[in-house]
Amino acid sequence: MKTDMTQQIEHALWVKNRKMGTFGCFEVSIGFNDSYRGAVERVDFITYNTKGEVYCYEIKVSKSDFNSAAKKTFIGDFNYYVMPKTLYDELSSDKAFRWSLYDVGVYTIHDNRSLELTCVKPAKRKQVALGMKVTVLESMVRSLNRETAKLYNINPLWEPIV
Repeated sequence: MKTDMTQQIEHALWVKNRKMGTFGCFEVSIGFNDSYRGAVERVDFITYNTKGEVYCYEIKVSKSDFNSAAKKTFIGDFNYYVMPKTLYDELSSDKAFRWSLYDVGVYTIHDNRSLELTCVKPAKRKQVALGMKVTVLESMVRSLNRETAKLYNINPLWEPIV
């Protein structure tokens, strides 16, 4: 179950990235889950643009999110944490947190139901191998298909709307 803050951040990310030439998807499972390749990692939100750039966003809404066993999958050209401003202020004095920001950027959102994201630390560009970009795009296609299937279950296009 997603918290209200997680949903607010997702909405803000969607609004921020709704522009021509940018394609995004939530909860993208990277790779395949099998004994040969290992466990699947999941990125909270990924965008790909017509410049060939991949942006990964990890949503964190509490200090315990950073200490969870969930892996922080930063496989994009640009990688960001997205969190409430109050959480960023709380974590800013933590050495381990500051170290984790070496090449990772941070967007914050105010806790007042605003949809405005503020970049408080820009991400440094990483060199992403072509094979990894192909994996990301394949993973986005699978995840987008999952989301389309959810919509068809709500309102199938082949049934007349009453």
